[in-house]
Amino acid sequence: MKVAFLLLAAALGAGCLPTLAAQSAAPPSRIARLDTIDGFWGPKGYRLELSQGVAIAVTCNKGGPCSRMRVTADDPSIAEVRMGALSKLEYVGMQGNQQTASALVVVGKAPGSTTIRVRTAGGGQDIHVTIVAPPTANPQTAASR
Repeated sequence: MKVAFLLLAAALGAGCLPTLAAQSAAPPSRIARLDTIDGFWGPKGYRLELSQGVAIAVTCNKGGPCSRMRVTADDPSIAEVRMGALSKLEYVGMQGNQQTASALVVVGKAPGSTTIRVRTAGGGQDIHVTIVAPPTANPQTAASR
């Protein structure tokens, strides 16, 4: 009985991880795409594909804006991550109160892969990042201009 209770508590706690959402779009002919890695109880991580030189804003939510959020990149030479401030309010709980959104900004620095770790008071999520090189200009197109 005690083991069943502990398993149930662990399963319910697993569904309480923060969720992330993209809040900005990529410029023309560039990539900025955030996808969930789905688990049984909800997102168990995220994948981000981003063009070199492009930035994306992402919000963190856990029943309202994430509290005590910390962000780090395993390799900041590939993807730089910083805390962000969006002029956006989000609802907190059932009372309808609003707080400033918890946000982070990721900048694609160089082609490659790294992991960004988002940690909050209520758990964390990892973002598996792939930075792709910008498209090369077609010499024929450039010459015809």
